[in-house]
Amino acid sequence: MSGSVRNVLAELYFKTLRIARQPAYALRGTRVALSSRIEGGCVLVRSCVGRYTYLGAGVYLHTTTIGNYCSVAAGARIGGMEHSWWWGSTSHRISPHNSDGKPTLIEDDVWIGSNALIRQGLHIGRGAVIGAGAVVLRNVPPYTIVAGVPARPIRKRFPDEIAERVVASRFWERRPREARALLEGITFPPRPEDPDR
Repeated sequence: MSGSVRNVLAELYFKTLRIARQPAYALRGTRVALSSRIEGGCVLVRSCVGRYTYLGAGVYLHTTTIGNYCSVAAGARIGGMEHSWWWGSTSHRISPHNSDGKPTLIEDDVWIGSNALIRQGLHIGRGAVIGAGAVVLRNVPPYTIVAGVPARPIRKRFPDEIAERVVASRFWERRPREARALLEGITFPPRPEDPDR
């Protein structure tokens, strides 16, 4: 057996072991691509995690589909029950008005900052950035940066013509080396200056 085949098999073994070590309650009805990285303490309920995606420690997903190449920082909460604050009781045991299980869609290449909260049933567009601690109550368009409580658009990541070239590359369907090569063929604007520095 060649060294490269042995390395691939070892990597596959350790990724499978990492997922298998999760407690049974933490992966109920969930599919996770073996190329993804799931840190400890995550709870994933009826969710799907795409390829090359990273979930930081303590992430909670409920009825959520996450695309490829996403980065979800520690403590983020996506989906979950919403209680009937307007009715006689908010208890899930007696209120017929609580909402649980509206599917949430996070497209490819989305970055979600630590401790962000995303309401169930939302659609987060490809390439969006969710700021740390943001409370997202509305859909987020592709390649848009949102932050705050409640989350509001800050700016677009790129001009529209560059975003169109990124979309046309379809890099999220490729392995990392191929994806990187596709993106290196696009000229991106220089990094904006941070006004706080």
